Amino acid sequence: MDLESYPVKSVNEKSFKFSSEGKNGVFELRVLFDFLGINQYNLVFGVWDPVLKRIEDSIELRNGDMDKILSTVAKVAINFLWDHPNANIFATGRIVPGKHATRTRKYQISINKHLTYLMDCHNIYGFTAERDATGHIIGTWPFGWSGSWDRYNPNNRYDAFLLNLK
Repeated sequence: MDLESYPVKSVNEKSFKFSSEGKNGVFELRVLFDFLGINQYNLVFGVWDPVLKRIEDSIELRNGDMDKILSTVAKVAINFLWDHPNANIFATGRIVPGKHATRTRKYQISINKHLTYLMDCHNIYGFTAERDATGHIIGTWPFGWSGSWDRYNPNNRYDAFLLNLK
């Protein structure tokens, strides 16, 4: 995948950092593969808060470089899979009750854009969550959601994604 991306530095085996540079300044971003269980990782990314020493995934930078950020995160995820060939990476946007998961939609747009490349070496699944009468997802991410995983179909709208090597 030959896309413009930021240089990435490893913090440790499961954490990586890079800087977003755009119209609102320079921000340190982090990608973390949060261990969920045997060969299962939740992809977490967002702005690094050096005071709290944690990723703030609720901040929307609007720095004008979203495609470059997403391609950087995608490259980190793909490299993580090559280094951990049995890993399953789960990903979803920040889930805020009553709000549309904009980041999840952006993930899907990016997946669709590069689907042919991704499907050469990867299995991709989409998760459709069950919702209550008001449209909110029932349960908590990652294992409390009810719903179904299906082989990825670019025409469906998903609430989460799973990526692994073929």
